[in-house]
Amino acid sequence: MEKRFLVPAIISVILTAFAFYLALLPLFSGGTELIPIIPGNKASDAIASIIIPFFFMFIMLLLGPVMVPVLIRLHKLIKLRKFEYFVVKIEKKLSGTRILLRAIFPGLLAVNIAMYISFSSSLSSYIYIDPNNVGATIEYAAIIIGVPIASLLVLPLWILQYSGVMCSKKIELYKRPVTPDIESVGQFYVKMLKGYVGISTVVSYTLVLFEIFQTSTSIYYTMLLVFIDPIVIIMIFMLISLVFEMKANNLNLRVNKSLEKLNIETAPKIIKIE
Repeated sequence: MEKRFLVPAIISVILTAFAFYLALLPLFSGGTELIPIIPGNKASDAIASIIIPFFFMFIMLLLGPVMVPVLIRLHKLIKLRKFEYFVVKIEKKLSGTRILLRAIFPGLLAVNIAMYISFSSSLSSYIYIDPNNVGATIEYAAIIIGVPIASLLVLPLWILQYSGVMCSKKIELYKRPVTPDIESVGQFYVKMLKGYVGISTVVSYTLVLFEIFQTSTSIYYTMLLVFIDPIVIIMIFMLISLVFEMKANNLNLRVNKSLEKLNIETAPKIIKIE
């Protein structure tokens, strides 16, 4: 194991175990059901809430290389096929700290999705046994719905970014003077998604807090869940961030095979603007 993986491995294992503990806490409270949409009793609901997020994260880690060509084709359509594509070598490696911090973005995305689900009384009634408990509803919506969707969107982008796929404007296609335009294909998507998450999170948090003050009988407890929940979800993504970094080279080999089918030369190039 590389030295940079040691601290993230220890931290992610500890925090993942803590997230498991929090997921199992409802077993020690009253009631026989936890998540109405999941068949079974409270015990099976709690176990499912642990399995579902990690199952989807690892599935998307396996399927991510397959989605990279789809993202590139979509990028070509967005850019009106006026760009050519090539690969650059990613020289620097993420530090241990950055591996952990990378989990913040998908974690916030998952919570943001869960917040919007909590606004719908018809949907939230399937997520948690007491839909009036906004904090708990957001927590379980993030775990069983937010994390899978965030994994579907973010993990393929991590793989695309690591592949080093770039594009540059085909200046010869223009009849007017244009400046060179070079960008990372993966970063193109990440910027759009981060822009949405940044604005949407502020809006959704404002709406949730307003709802809490209007309806909750235990504002302190609900506020605690609402603000602790993002941290718990981010803990879940730390482990997959570490696994991805450890497997990145193998995933990149799979991506290269797909790039060759798109007639994108996989031999790294040096960018030079004259």
